[in-house]
Amino acid sequence: MNVFTFINRLNIRLTEDQHFLEIEYKAGNRDALYDICDINGRIIKTGKIERRSMRVAVNDLLDSAYVFLVLDGEHVRTRRFTIER
Repeated sequence: MNVFTFINRLNIRLTEDQHFLEIEYKAGNRDALYDICDINGRIIKTGKIERRSMRVAVNDLLDSAYVFLVLDGEHVRTRRFTIER
């Protein structure tokens, strides 16, 4: 019998006013971190994944495309998002 393991799903969405990024992710490592990077790969914000559901303020970011990265042990997950106010 084959046993499959599924990588924890990363879901992100901007709030309607685009002031916060809502993140849903169950970290597999207590030292899991996130980065928000611009399209040139520069890290704009970084922080710790503290809860399964959390919010990150993005009201200080310019209208542009970004990448949300989760660094969780040996696993990396990414999602793109765009701010258009």
